[in-house]
Amino acid sequence: MQSMADGIREFHKKREVKTGLFCEKHQQTELVRYKHPVSIDYDPLIHGELVDGLQVTSMSYCTECAKEGIYQHHQQSSAEIKANEDFLNKSKYGKYSLLKTQSLVGKKSLWFARFNTFKVNGLEEQNVLNQAQRIAREYTQGQRFNTVFVGGAGRGKSHLAMAILQEVNENLKDDKFSTLFINISELIREIKNSWNYSDTKAEEERLTTLMRTVDLLVIDDLGTESTFSKDNSWVQGVIYNIYNAREGNTIITSNLTGKEMRSSYDDKIVSRIMEGSKNSVVKFEGITDKRKSK
Repeated sequence: MQSMADGIREFHKKREVKTGLFCEKHQQTELVRYKHPVSIDYDPLIHGELVDGLQVTSMSYCTECAKEGIYQHHQQSSAEIKANEDFLNKSKYGKYSLLKTQSLVGKKSLWFARFNTFKVNGLEEQNVLNQAQRIAREYTQGQRFNTVFVGGAGRGKSHLAMAILQEVNENLKDDKFSTLFINISELIREIKNSWNYSDTKAEEERLTTLMRTVDLLVIDDLGTESTFSKDNSWVQGVIYNIYNAREGNTIITSNLTGKEMRSSYDDKIVSRIMEGSKNSVVKFEGITDKRKSK
């Protein structure tokens, strides 16, 4: 199965166009540009003036210069990662802080998600809230199992998944118990950013290692539209490797029904997701879209 990093590299290669210009430093390296404008988080090392007739719609850059810059960035990042790991291992509350410092959360408002902030407007919402509170108690008591939240968008799945993490994290902060919330779209974006100009897999390995080893993990929004086009094979590889390494204590939220999940994912992945979740598949049915009711 193709790694996410290899897929991202292939995706960017298809978008690059040679310009006929060459780098002043790496004289054998032809400058390239993207077919369409691209948003990046750091200096792409633009070289010289854009040339008329090339129909350049975005910056041109040297891939070798960019690699050198990213290598230096990752060298610095490695030292920071090591310092963070030492802190997590030595500090009484190091693992407690992992949820806030390492999670990839799509909507920042989720940080305020608690059981007492979940709006209950009917029996269906009370039912999913009760189940989420039961699941949190069982995780706190040391039980190991997987949880699956399924239902339409805007039903409160992400809210209750985060509420479970917050509850467990607070109750077990003296026990060096770690929790982590990873939104799939944010994960893809983070790895793409690290792969724009770099040949190292450091960021992908750091994130997937964290997801494999954390005590309680939420994988949020599995099945969003962005994960079912060019990114689907990367997501499948990541999810399978993570579930293969974990022994329960993983919460999935998804807009997909069981049938849709089986038609979109490899059978081995669906089997891993459902494994150990017999009494903790929560269906968010009969609940209106909370985004429209605001």
